[in-house]
Order: sequence, then structure tokens, then C-alpha cells
Amino acid sequence: MSERFSRESPQKRIYTAFASLLAQEDAAIDLVGAALLIAKLAYPEVDIACYQSQLDALARRVRGILGLSPTLPLNAMPTSPEREPHEFLQALNQVIFAEEGFCGNSGDYNNPDNSYLNKVLDNRAGIPITLSLVYIEVARRAGLFIEGIGLPYHFIARCQYGEETYYIDAFHQGHLLSEQECIELVRRIAHRPLKLHHHWFEPVPRKQMLGRILNNLKRIYLERDAYEPALAIYELMVLLHPQSAVHRRERGLLHLQLKHYGRALHDLMAYRELAPEAKDRYEVLNYIKMIRQAIAMMN
Repeated sequence: MSERFSRESPQKRIYTAFASLLAQEDAAIDLVGAALLIAKLAYPEVDIACYQSQLDALARRVRGILGLSPTLPLNAMPTSPEREPHEFLQALNQVIFAEEGFCGNSGDYNNPDNSYLNKVLDNRAGIPITLSLVYIEVARRAGLFIEGIGLPYHFIARCQYGEETYYIDAFHQGHLLSEQECIELVRRIAHRPLKLHHHWFEPVPRKQMLGRILNNLKRIYLERDAYEPALAIYELMVLLHPQSAVHRRERGLLHLQLKHYGRALHDLMAYRELAPEAKDRYEVLNYIKMIRQAIAMMN
């Protein structure tokens, strides 16, 4: 370990490791590793290798049900699997839901633990995005390629081979849906009629899945006025989308709320550079003037 890295705080080490994962091509990102790094912000003791091994063990049980070799494939590819997709899905549902009891935490939906992968694996409960992540990653290890689908209000998974397409609702014990049933589900959750957009059914990149987890946590912490944990989440959001003007602005205002004047000034100046014609540019300029006055009074 380098001297510089050894001097970093545990939180800084998480940011460094997260940035390192994001530097790879999207398809090569270790989705579980990245999700567990997010969890380490709240649970620093998380053993990433231990939770990776838990998912490996679930995948071996799936392969056992299917009568396949316990040796896990290096990576499932979108080609023909070793068994029919519906057989894989039945085995996945048996292990994950029937035997292990994973379920949607509808009774305590806004608990931040539902977005931390370690707690989802510990408690066997989560929200659509994290339960879908578990499903996708166990399937991949077992030898079945499954993608995430970011429907409005509800995240699901999709298994597609040739003419066959299966939509899997991991929040509801792996219930299989047709495209029309997916649309009806979204409309029920929204409590209003919605016009169908075909991009709803496009696969979600890994970075976007991580962004959805971070957005959930950001919303929860801001609603609770929990500014310190919200700021830790914003640090990862900026790493994920370094050119996002909105994230810079929001992080800057959060720094200001916490009286981190130097960092607030840095972020709001960056926001002005990234979005020079923003509608709120004069409001942000007033914040910058106020921060500079505050810094001057401290000198």
C-alpha cells in the first residue's frame, strides 16, 4: 500500500476504490463490489469478499437444482445458456425466494438499509433495484445473462433469448410479467394513466443502476435532514457523473448547509463553469458572494 493511500481516511478509501471501479468499461464494472462500497459508507466493517461468496453460494445451489457442474462460469454472456431460460428462472426463484425468503420490504420501504446490499443480503429484504441486483448477479454466476430494466417507479429484470422474453419482478418474489403487465404495474404505482415509452424497456447500464441506488439514498437522507450521510452519497454521485452540473450545485449547497465554505465555493464555481446559462445562475452567484464574505470574516 502506498504511503498516500495509507494516510487516507476510511471514507476517502471508499471514494478511491469506487472511482477505480468506475474507470472501467461499463460492462466490466463489478456491480456487487461497487454496491458494497456504497454500503461501506454506512457500515465500514462490511467484508466485500464475504458477501461476494454468499452470492456465489446461491448460484451453486441454482446450478445444483439444474444438475449442472458446481463450477461457476466466469461470466454469463447473452448467448444460449446451458439449460432453457425458463428452467433457470424456476431454479433462481426456488433458491432466492422459496428457500432463502428474499422479499420486497413494502412495510418499511424508505429504510436506507433497503439500498445497502449487505443489509439486503443479511435481512433478505430490499427494494426493487437492490433485489433485482441480487437476482441479476446470482443468475450471472449461475450462467444466465439477465439485464436490469428501469421502469418508472419500479425496477425489474429481463431475460431475453431469441424470441423469448421474460420480465422478472424481484420485489414480488420473481413474478414473471409480460410487457403489457409491466405497463399496467407502472400505471398502478403511479395512480394515473401513463403514455408508454419504449425506452422504458431498454437495458440499464451498470453505472445507471448504481446511480439509481445512490439517488434513493440521497432522497431518504435529505428528507430526514441527515446532511452528513447525504454528503457522503453526493461524493459518490459526483464520481459517477463528474460532468453533472446539477450534482455539483446540490453538493455545493449541502456543503454550505454544513458550513464547509471552501468546498461549497469550489462546487458552486464548478457549477457556473458547467452550466454558464443556467436559469439560477444569478442565485448561485449570490451564494458565491455570501460564501466569500463568510470566508473573509474568518481570516
